[in-house]
Amino acid sequence: MRYGSVCSGIEAASIAWESLGWQPAWFAEIEAFPSAVLANHWPNVTNLGDMTGIAAAVRVGDAEAPDVLVGGTPCQAFSIAGLRNGLADKRGQLTLSYVELANAIDDKRRERGEEEAIIVWENVPGVLS
Repeated sequence: MRYGSVCSGIEAASIAWESLGWQPAWFAEIEAFPSAVLANHWPNVTNLGDMTGIAAAVRVGDAEAPDVLVGGTPCQAFSIAGLRNGLADKRGQLTLSYVELANAIDDKRRERGEEEAIIVWENVPGVLS
Protein backbone atom coordinates (compact mmCIF):
# COMPACT_ATOMS: atom_id res chain seq x y z
CA MET A 1 0.00 0.00 0.00
CA ARG A 2 1.42 3.37 -1.01
CA TYR A 3 0.15 6.68 0.34
CA GLY A 4 0.46 10.38 -0.34
CA SER A 5 0.28 12.77 2.59
CA VAL A 6 -0.63 16.47 2.54
CA CYS A 7 -0.19 18.92 5.40
CA SER A 8 2.25 16.24 6.48
CA GLY A 9 3.81 17.85 9.53
CA ILE A 10 6.44 15.49 10.95
CA GLU A 11 4.50 12.44 9.70
CA ALA A 12 3.97 10.73 13.06
CA ALA A 13 1.35 8.46 11.46
CA SER A 14 3.97 7.10 9.07
CA ILE A 15 5.76 5.46 11.98
CA ALA A 16 2.64 3.35 12.62
CA TRP A 17 2.06 2.68 8.94
CA GLU A 18 5.58 1.33 8.43
CA SER A 19 4.68 -1.62 10.67
CA LEU A 20 1.80 -2.36 8.27
CA GLY A 21 4.18 -2.39 5.33
CA TRP A 22 2.77 0.85 3.89
CA GLN A 23 5.22 3.05 1.99
CA PRO A 24 5.03 6.80 1.39
CA ALA A 25 4.75 7.83 -2.26
CA TRP A 26 5.23 11.52 -1.43
CA PHE A 27 4.69 14.14 1.25
CA ALA A 28 3.43 17.72 0.94
CA GLU A 29 4.67 20.07 3.66
CA ILE A 30 5.65 23.75 3.37
CA GLU A 31 6.91 24.60 6.87
CA ALA A 32 10.70 24.50 7.35
CA PHE A 33 11.00 22.47 10.57
CA PRO A 34 8.62 19.64 9.61
CA SER A 35 10.17 19.56 6.12
CA ALA A 36 13.61 19.07 7.70
CA VAL A 37 12.27 16.23 9.86
CA LEU A 38 10.76 14.57 6.78
CA ALA A 39 14.03 14.91 4.84
CA ASN A 40 15.96 13.38 7.73
CA HIS A 41 13.66 10.41 8.38
CA TRP A 42 12.53 9.76 4.77
CA PRO A 43 15.41 11.00 2.57
CA ASN A 44 14.18 9.05 -0.45
CA VAL A 45 10.61 10.39 -0.34
CA THR A 46 9.86 13.55 -2.30
CA ASN A 47 8.31 16.47 -0.44
CA LEU A 48 6.09 18.11 -3.06
CA GLY A 49 5.65 21.21 -0.88
CA ASP A 50 2.56 23.29 -1.66
CA MET A 51 -0.39 20.91 -1.92
CA THR A 52 -2.33 23.17 -4.29
CA GLY A 53 -0.29 22.09 -7.31
CA ILE A 54 -0.33 18.34 -6.76
CA ALA A 55 -3.66 17.62 -8.49
CA ALA A 56 -2.28 19.00 -11.77
CA ALA A 57 0.92 16.98 -11.31
CA VAL A 58 -1.09 13.78 -10.78
CA ARG A 59 -3.20 14.46 -13.88
CA VAL A 60 -0.13 14.71 -16.14
CA GLY A 61 1.73 11.86 -14.44
CA ASP A 62 4.38 13.95 -12.66
CA ALA A 63 3.19 12.78 -9.22
CA GLU A 64 2.06 9.30 -8.27
CA ALA A 65 -1.66 8.54 -7.80
CA PRO A 66 -1.25 6.49 -4.59
CA ASP A 67 -3.49 3.84 -3.04
CA VAL A 68 -4.25 6.13 -0.08
CA LEU A 69 -4.46 9.92 0.26
CA VAL A 70 -4.23 11.21 3.81
CA GLY A 71 -4.25 14.70 5.23
CA GLY A 72 -5.54 17.05 7.85
CA THR A 73 -6.05 20.44 6.24
CA PRO A 74 -5.91 23.50 8.53
CA CYS A 75 -8.79 23.57 11.00
CA GLN A 76 -8.72 27.22 12.10
CA ALA A 77 -11.30 28.26 9.51
CA PHE A 78 -13.84 25.78 10.88
CA SER A 79 -13.02 25.46 14.58
CA ILE A 80 -15.51 26.71 17.17
CA ALA A 81 -12.45 28.16 18.92
CA GLY A 82 -11.88 30.49 15.96
CA LEU A 83 -13.82 32.93 13.82
CA ARG A 84 -15.39 30.14 11.70
CA ASN A 85 -14.97 31.95 8.39
CA GLY A 86 -15.07 28.59 6.61
CA LEU A 87 -14.25 28.68 2.92
CA ALA A 88 -13.98 32.48 3.06
CA ASP A 89 -10.75 31.90 5.00
CA LYS A 90 -7.70 31.19 2.81
CA ARG A 91 -6.81 28.23 5.07
CA GLY A 92 -10.32 26.83 4.69
CA GLN A 93 -9.95 26.85 0.92
CA LEU A 94 -7.22 24.20 1.25
CA THR A 95 -10.10 21.80 1.93
CA LEU A 96 -11.23 22.36 -1.66
CA SER A 97 -7.68 21.73 -2.88
CA TYR A 98 -7.75 18.44 -0.95
CA VAL A 99 -10.99 17.42 -2.68
CA GLU A 100 -9.51 18.42 -6.05
CA LEU A 101 -6.46 16.24 -5.33
CA ALA A 102 -8.62 13.29 -4.28
CA ASN A 103 -10.59 13.59 -7.53
CA ALA A 104 -7.41 13.82 -9.62
CA ILE A 105 -5.99 10.70 -7.95
CA ASP A 106 -9.20 8.76 -8.52
CA ASP A 107 -9.42 9.92 -12.15
CA LYS A 108 -5.85 8.77 -12.82
CA ARG A 109 -6.40 5.44 -11.07
CA ARG A 110 -9.62 4.76 -13.02
CA GLU A 111 -7.81 5.68 -16.24
CA ARG A 112 -5.30 2.91 -15.44
CA GLY A 113 -8.03 0.41 -14.50
CA GLU A 114 -7.23 0.57 -10.77
CA GLU A 115 -9.60 0.91 -7.83
CA GLU A 116 -10.25 4.38 -6.47
CA ALA A 117 -7.98 5.50 -3.64
CA ILE A 118 -8.79 5.34 0.04
CA ILE A 119 -9.24 8.93 1.21
CA VAL A 120 -8.52 9.81 4.85
CA TRP A 121 -9.25 13.39 5.91
CA GLU A 122 -8.95 14.66 9.46
CA ASN A 123 -10.48 17.89 10.71
CA VAL A 124 -12.53 19.42 13.53
CA PRO A 125 -16.28 18.71 13.96
CA GLY A 126 -17.07 22.35 13.07
CA VAL A 127 -16.24 21.62 9.43
CA LEU A 128 -19.59 19.82 9.16
CA SER A 129 -21.73 22.77 10.22
